[in-house]
Amino acid sequence: MFQALIPALGALLLCTSSGLQAQAAKRPDCRQAADPRACEQRQRLREEREQKLRDMHKNAAAICKTRPSAEQRECMQTEMCREARDPARCEENARKNAERRDKVLEACKGRQGKVLQQCMRDEYKKLPPLK
Repeated sequence: MFQALIPALGALLLCTSSGLQAQAAKRPDCRQAADPRACEQRQRLREEREQKLRDMHKNAAAICKTRPSAEQRECMQTEMCREARDPARCEENARKNAERRDKVLEACKGRQGKVLQQCMRDEYKKLPPLK
């Protein structure tokens, strides 16, 4: 009975430890940094930027929720870029991302579920990075 539990327990420990490593990689421990105050300041600024983006997305979604589904993506793009520092650059990047997305979706046409997800990951990796 216990012999069957050992591999399952090992797999569980492996999964949880890799999840903790992923979380640790996301936010460095500032206590171990060369300059802890500067590290904490950078983290605080990053969190503020992320919160601002979440708020911008929520506001854009509230404005665009009454639009027909065909117009929602364009509406979201316009609303999100309206609050950006450089709206023209934001619009250009959104256009480029839409083109990339269309290429990936065309390449993965006819697939569903996990096969579609993997195809999309693979196709995005094939594309050159945005500049």
